[in-house]
Amino acid sequence: MTAKRMGSGVAAENDLPRCVPWQPKYRDGVLRLFRDVPYKSELWHWQFESNPFGLPFTPVVLVDGDDRVVGFNGVMAVRAADRGEDERVIWSCDFYLTEQWRGQGLGSAIKHELHRVAPVIMAFGISNRASDVLRHLGWVPNETVRSYRMLRRRKGLRSWLLSALQWLNRLKWVFSAVPDISGLSTKVCSSLPMREQVDALWERCSPGYGRIVRRDFAYLDWRYQRHPLGRYGFVCAWVGEELAAILITRFSRGTLRIVDYCGPAHNQSLKRTLVRAALRHWPHAGQVVSVTSDSELAKTFLTEGFVQLMGRPRFYIYEPDKERSGQLSAWFIMAGDSDGEFLQAASDFYNTETVPGVSDVERAPC
Repeated sequence: MTAKRMGSGVAAENDLPRCVPWQPKYRDGVLRLFRDVPYKSELWHWQFESNPFGLPFTPVVLVDGDDRVVGFNGVMAVRAADRGEDERVIWSCDFYLTEQWRGQGLGSAIKHELHRVAPVIMAFGISNRASDVLRHLGWVPNETVRSYRMLRRRKGLRSWLLSALQWLNRLKWVFSAVPDISGLSTKVCSSLPMREQVDALWERCSPGYGRIVRRDFAYLDWRYQRHPLGRYGFVCAWVGEELAAILITRFSRGTLRIVDYCGPAHNQSLKRTLVRAALRHWPHAGQVVSVTSDSELAKTFLTEGFVQLMGRPRFYIYEPDKERSGQLSAWFIMAGDSDGEFLQAASDFYNTETVPGVSDVERAPC
């Protein structure tokens, strides 16, 4: 029997924690791992047990010899489209290992077990240390996702320098005008359009993408309207009676976040119209931020005076089928795809409700 050193003692290998199949009895133990996150229990059912695609919850749970939870890797299963063809993908989230068991290879053991759950696994917004581990385990970074920011209120030298860069961006793109769309109108709403309209929009637009998480009504309703603590706004574009596109936003604590888009893959004019409508509707936002892999949205942001930030949000993919991976098309990714955005929404809600002096306009999306 081999042994591994643990602190000043030695633990036999069969005394080390083990991965076990998920059972509801482990829920309380997992929540204890995240006891410093006050809203985790409020998000649990929505995040893990009300999957909009009817897919099962299959996390990795690590327990010790007394069946106590000492490690966890959450998963969120989604349906995605690859040039219109359906595929199952999971997001890796909420990875945690208790301090006493760190440095003994158990984090890698959890990830190896995770690799058995689905053929395609993604992770977004991970730390420097985690990115090193994932690279070692065969995960591949995607470099197309970038962050953008527009500063509207200036305070200090740094903010003035950023404003100067914003004006330079506007000058750079001033002659890159795109034609208007005849008959196009926009409206900002606090709820999604009707199910039939959203589903028709998705079915019409999805074949134009490479790879993208399904953005039909069931998903958008779950992700944005049923979030227990987040409040979102929906900037809708119409051509006559037909829904043309939706830009999804979240305004909180003085920041407007452009978090998602559902519409044609290739329509620069439409995307620019939606972004401008959002900027007009929230003039009181001190800054506007977004994260996207989409080149047309990126160009729109730069045209409107956003600055591309230096750091890249870390987006990693595990897909061991190497032959197929070389032929795959690019992912369409936005901040709303990440668990980080809805966790931030929950955090903002708690802070907004408990911090004095927050105006009423910050408590509602529209």
